[in-house]
Amino acid sequence: MATQQRQALQRVCPHCSTIAVTPERRCPWCGRSYTRRILPWVALLALLQTALTIGAVAYLLTTFGDALETELDDQVLIVQRDFEKEIGGLDRRVRRELRRELDARLPAITQAP
Repeated sequence: MATQQRQALQRVCPHCSTIAVTPERRCPWCGRSYTRRILPWVALLALLQTALTIGAVAYLLTTFGDALETELDDQVLIVQRDFEKEIGGLDRRVRRELRRELDARLPAITQAP
């Protein structure tokens, strides 16, 4: 059992589609291997799918970030406008109260005879 003869099998070449009865690992007509090399194609498709997924996620995050920034800017403008309106009213009230307090503390002005 030192040398074992390989049995001749009927094989179909995946490249040139010829049928051969041979124990060889390569097609006698085109010289290419009977086994398909599918791993590079699977790796390429996986890489392409990963790149597409990363690109789509980046696009979605960018779009979401822009929408969030716009909404935050609108909210900041509303808060600033309300704050300025409230400060303006507060300023008038403080001046009015200050004038009223000063008028109450100061003696009445009398005319000299």
